[in-house]
Amino acid sequence: MTGDEDFEAAFDRLFARAYRHARRLVGDPTLAEDLAAEAMARTYRHWRRVAGYEHLDAWVLRVVTNLAIDAQVRRGPQPVHPAPLPPEDGVVLRLALAQALRALPTRQRDAVVLRYLVDMTEADVAATLGIAPGTVKSHLHRAIERLRRVLGADLDLRFEEA
Repeated sequence: MTGDEDFEAAFDRLFARAYRHARRLVGDPTLAEDLAAEAMARTYRHWRRVAGYEHLDAWVLRVVTNLAIDAQVRRGPQPVHPAPLPPEDGVVLRLALAQALRALPTRQRDAVVLRYLVDMTEADVAATLGIAPGTVKSHLHRAIERLRRVLGADLDLRFEEA
């Protein structure tokens, strides 16, 4: 296979993963699609170098994360107004959680999204974000505490491992 054929073979999987990650980070489906497309363009541009990476998916997700951070800086802070959380209403809970995640500091949000929504290991999160595993743990702890303050202390976030 040529380099272009290798990229084409990996494109669908990588784009889908990049889009899901971007959607979780920014919330807006249109912006998420733009971020995923830009990440794939950068992946193609550097394909000869990155194609052999052991953690290619993590590299692409790191590009998406950086693009999302840049987009957030351009947009500026967004207000958060959590909705009431009736325990039986899963939709309301998900919307409030998404809004609360967007209000977290960027590194905490990135760590939570990568660890619990993308289901990466703490080591993979550390590699993706370019930080130490202990720093990932610290970000996760602070983020969960902040989410509990915003969403309610009795809220079962299902983030902690048994």
